[in-house]
Amino acid sequence: MEQGTTTKGRVRSAAPVTPTPGGVTKSGGDTKRRILDAAEEVVLRDGVAHLTLDASATEAGLSKGGVLYHYPTRDSLVAGMVAKIIEEFEEDIERELCSSDGPGAFTRAYIRSTMAPGTATPDRQDRLGAALIAAVAAEPALLLPLQEAAGRWQARLEGDGLDPTVATVLRLACDGLWLCDLFGLAPPSAALRSRVGAELEAMATRSS
Repeated sequence: MEQGTTTKGRVRSAAPVTPTPGGVTKSGGDTKRRILDAAEEVVLRDGVAHLTLDASATEAGLSKGGVLYHYPTRDSLVAGMVAKIIEEFEEDIERELCSSDGPGAFTRAYIRSTMAPGTATPDRQDRLGAALIAAVAAEPALLLPLQEAAGRWQARLEGDGLDPTVATVLRLACDGLWLCDLFGLAPPSAALRSRVGAELEAMATRSS
């Protein structure tokens, strides 16, 4: 799910999101956001191995009990961080959909959301995404929300008015770029990235 960055990632009508435990909701949303932001800072500064409820509470300026109320375990905190990344990516898609319609609209929005992450800082988001992937690798169940989100995106792509094979090839190209960004696997320069994005969108338009 970053854009040229991690965040695969954001929510609403583009791709309905089933609320996930630990995600940011209106109830207690400000405190949850504060905790998740603090947890991100811990991961970025000290590494994912140092992500604990105590460290997150200290970073957020809260008591450990204040964190435990929303995230009773480290796994639930990591799940909240993953949910936040998914929500942010889906919000990017929703914004991009506002400027596109007709066959291939969702596919083009997916491409633009991957290639151009808006106001997010790619370096920060890439490092955070890589760290979270490392964290969930040890606990596969934590990947389930991201797997479910990918299933939703794939279903939308296949029903987007394009040849499903073409739409899938375009998604795989975007996801491959995302992984290159996350792990520093020869990511393209900004200029080349722009040309690649334009070509992917052109392919989506030609196939509509």
